Amino acid sequence: MINDLKNSFLNVSFMVLIWIVFLITIFNLHEEMVNFLYMWNLIGISVLMGIVFGIAYPYLWNYSTLKVTTKITISTLLNFCCGMGSVYLFSPKVFEFIKPYLLLILVLTLIGHIIGFYFFSKYENKKIADSLNRSLEN
Repeated sequence: MINDLKNSFLNVSFMVLIWIVFLITIFNLHEEMVNFLYMWNLIGISVLMGIVFGIAYPYLWNYSTLKVTTKITISTLLNFCCGMGSVYLFSPKVFEFIKPYLLLILVLTLIGHIIGFYFFSKYENKKIADSLNRSLEN
């Protein structure tokens, strides 16, 4: 479990860093260079995403024995805080722009997690049923 979570964290962090640098390259063509200290913000975003999507989500949904409502609540709050922290690290101006809509974003995140759990549980149940059917055939 520890190795899976460590590898997942490193993979997510690295891929997010590459993704953000790619986005900056596309959308900041008019600027010659990005401030060196800003790179630490990008690394911070990568670490946040790595913790949430590389450690917390896999642990919650694959290893944890918490109730479903608790899992959905925790993952919604983690996702919301990570997203807002990432937006703030990327651009405080953008964060100020979306600040009035934080409650709406939180509600949409919760709805997304509920819908995502519905499809995830349906997929997992089908996978378990197929596995059981295969084992009965043998």
